[in-house]
Amino acid sequence: MNKKLSSAAGLFVLATAGAFLAPAAQAGTAATAVPYLCPTEVDGEPFVLDYERGYDVTAPAQVQPGEHFTVKFDSEPINPLPQFNKQVWDVRMVFTLPADAEVAGYELVGGSNLGDSQQNVQVEGDRLILDATGPFVADEDADLPDLVVELVAPAEGELVTAPAGTSYDDPGFRWTSEDPSNGQVGDLQCYPDPKKPVRFTTTAVQATEQG
Repeated sequence: MNKKLSSAAGLFVLATAGAFLAPAAQAGTAATAVPYLCPTEVDGEPFVLDYERGYDVTAPAQVQPGEHFTVKFDSEPINPLPQFNKQVWDVRMVFTLPADAEVAGYELVGGSNLGDSQQNVQVEGDRLILDATGPFVADEDADLPDLVVELVAPAEGELVTAPAGTSYDDPGFRWTSEDPSNGQVGDLQCYPDPKKPVRFTTTAVQATEQG
């Protein structure tokens, strides 16, 4: 495991200093901060940093069986703190899609200040993965494109989107960074706090009643 205190600490400071939206009250939409746990080391001893990353995710509150609908994932910009990072790269964000919904397609929309970074989307089972090669330099906002996914509703059920990840080896958010003080390279890998579960959106499948 390649752990690095400086990049992890930088993320911790970023999390405490950043602004995050509270969960929206309206069903079917979410604007929320995901609490992540980021295992690292302090003076050679294991330590877990708390970190939050904001996402604005939207989906309809209700759909009909077989209906095509979209979910949009909009993540807050990447902005590495220069005290702890010279630059970061190989950024990954992972989301959970409704297991019973069929993925009909997806696209990346917008984005800014991405430089030469290449973005890639993968669907693996009920997981949606957004990768960005970077590099993203410190102290600059790099706004990744919104990830818009088209789904097909099943015959019934409750369709939930959420952050993914279960451990250091199964991160829901990660990046690799370079320490500005010594040039060392290390990975920061974070997963959602299982004690603070988050739902982004909930969509009910409901057939129209016949009169």
